[in-house]
Amino acid sequence: MITKVKSSSYFGIDSFLVEVEVDISHGLPSFNIVGLGDTAVIESKERIRAAIRNSGYRMQHNKIIINLTPAGKRKIGTHFDLPIAIGIMCCQNLIAFKKELLEEYIFMGELSLNGDLKRTQGIVSGAILAKELGYKGIVIPYENKEEGSLIKDINVIIVKNLKEVEYFLEAKNQIRNKKLKDKSLENKDLEVEKYNGIDFSDVKGQEVAKRALEICAAGGHNLIMIGTPGCGKTMLAKRIMTILPPLTEKEKIEITKIYSVAGKLTEKNPIINKRPFRSPHHTSSGVAMIGGGRIPKVGEISLANRGVLFLDELVEFKKEILENLREPLEEKKVFITRANYKVEFPCKFLFLSATNPCNCGNYFEQDGSCTCSASEISKYLKKLSGPLVDRIDLKVEMRRLSEGELLENIPRERSKEIRKRVVAARKIQRDRFKSEKLNGDMSSKDLEKYCFLSEENKEIMKKAIEVLRLSARGFDRVLKVSRTIADLSESKAIKKEHILEALSYRISDTL
Repeated sequence: MITKVKSSSYFGIDSFLVEVEVDISHGLPSFNIVGLGDTAVIESKERIRAAIRNSGYRMQHNKIIINLTPAGKRKIGTHFDLPIAIGIMCCQNLIAFKKELLEEYIFMGELSLNGDLKRTQGIVSGAILAKELGYKGIVIPYENKEEGSLIKDINVIIVKNLKEVEYFLEAKNQIRNKKLKDKSLENKDLEVEKYNGIDFSDVKGQEVAKRALEICAAGGHNLIMIGTPGCGKTMLAKRIMTILPPLTEKEKIEITKIYSVAGKLTEKNPIINKRPFRSPHHTSSGVAMIGGGRIPKVGEISLANRGVLFLDELVEFKKEILENLREPLEEKKVFITRANYKVEFPCKFLFLSATNPCNCGNYFEQDGSCTCSASEISKYLKKLSGPLVDRIDLKVEMRRLSEGELLENIPRERSKEIRKRVVAARKIQRDRFKSEKLNGDMSSKDLEKYCFLSEENKEIMKKAIEVLRLSARGFDRVLKVSRTIADLSESKAIKKEHILEALSYRISDTL
């Protein structure tokens, strides 16, 4: 007798349907799983045996063959425990079941030895697949209920153990989880308070850097802060999260899907409700940063999708890693090709970075405290290649705060106020492009259409191209930043002051 149970697997972050075929016949007792399952799938045999037995069912000693189709694709994860166990129990008539339920639902879940279902990876991908393929719904562990609730218009059946699965298959008790109320959207003004109480008003001075971060957040531009140690680069970078708009439902599903596949979701954080902020250490490997491995896994740049990737001490990162960032910064996705596979991961993030101007860090200070020679300073910053620097829209120099700035105790602008301007500027862009595109993503055609320059502004740009030696990419990025500055001031046209401010972020003594 053969029983077929539907399940799902994923490669990279893309899911595909897996049909679990169970064949039980007379012969020497054995239990074999075929169909390119990974180690976790092969080891599931012992978990499944114990779970069925400890749930009160008498598993017969037969020859059992499990086939995972399509057999040519590698299957990853422990969530095949549930569909395999269901297939065996139905095939051996250990439970009564309605055949149509096996055909209309996708089953995912890891089994413990006592028959309870445990949290597993890839639930969001499985739920999306069930919806796309027209299945009625998906059966998942209770611990994954919040992830399943993200996908609308399908039935999400949550079960705690094999007994509850039996009740469902007998149509005695269909427990559908209610769509959980998303507290993150109840009061969007509370978004700032989510980040441990940090706020832009905490930062004294550094008004130029604050303005640059506002432009970065409003238009989706890349930023590098070059400054003296202790001047507030990292402190400011962390506070950009407090001025970014809240996640849309679409973005929330996209990020949660990535984190689900990566195994980054927990019982305390089952859904990603706020934009990710990733700050990997400079000793991180290429695979950890970009993604890949024997079995393709997402890297830091994909975990930062729809959020912020912050690289502190930028010049300390390996040169090959920094060079590998060039294409993702341009394309907003990364293609990883190996001998056995090719995958695509999304990586649409804001790129923030910080570095010292020299080895001692005091190059910008006027007190003569810098001990580095001109050749040492040049060698230090040459670790950053020209093509990489050219992809960074805004460059800000930061100096140590003066005594007056440190001692001042005047009210400073709060994140909430800056965030209002950022949200308003993004609304202008959304209305302009009729999509979620930002100014930082504009194509050449968009630049021609939305970045018209007056004769006076053309003359300014001609001089800038000559003096700053702007490349074609650098020229386009100045226009994109100018458009964002104009949007922040609610101006339809790009004016002289917008162009000059954008150019001020390209001028740097060091880069």
